[in-house]
Amino acid sequence: MEKDKIWYSYTLQPYTLEEEGFYDPETFEWTKTLEDNINAIQTEVLAYLKKNELKPYFNKALVSKPNQWKTDGLLFWGYFIRKNHIHFAKTWEILKTIPGLVSFSISVLEPGTVIKKHNGDTNAIIRVHLPIIVPEGLPNCSFTVVNETRPWQVGKTILFNDAQEHWAQNLSSEKRVVLLIDVVRPEFAHQKLEICAKVLNGLGWQWQTQWNSKVRALPMWMKKTWWSFSRWFIRTVLRVNRLFWA
Repeated sequence: MEKDKIWYSYTLQPYTLEEEGFYDPETFEWTKTLEDNINAIQTEVLAYLKKNELKPYFNKALVSKPNQWKTDGLLFWGYFIRKNHIHFAKTWEILKTIPGLVSFSISVLEPGTVIKKHNGDTNAIIRVHLPIIVPEGLPNCSFTVVNETRPWQVGKTILFNDAQEHWAQNLSSEKRVVLLIDVVRPEFAHQKLEICAKVLNGLGWQWQTQWNSKVRALPMWMKKTWWSFSRWFIRTVLRVNRLFWA
């Protein structure tokens, strides 16, 4: 059925599925767990930000100002970044109880910055915003999916379909901080490893084309061969990395 179809941005096919933009947090028990533990999570995140500089998001074209959207985290599409575990030990104990968890990162949007309209990597996940610092309400600090705009509220989860067109803005004079958490949709849980491999393959290809635009001109057979090998390699790495999750 159409609603059970997985879309990936790397295929360059437009997202045309008729699916929700926002999801109801009350549908998932783990949203209450996140919200009930916001103080412990917030403490670790703020401590990390105080001592560490986050990295600018690699796709510069998505941001209205260079290097003003910054990220860092503990789990990236199934790949556990062990060196960061010491900073998020309590948060990880909470997060790892979520079925289908594949990503956890901090997202900082600096003052006066807009993340432009874009479609995410796949519709196979539920993307969660768990706000940590929200300097203002609407309209200066806002998040829009398709044509619906919502404010962030500290400690209150926002769940949305990352494949739908969305954008965010922070027109205040202070930084906005949210946690990005990705959870595989229950109906796609059995494909979790393949979903991660395909998304990571797509992100890797984006990075390569930004680094060297000439790779876009490679023959299609060569691209498909490379993508196939890349997905096999990523699946292998993720399986091994899973053995070292805390």
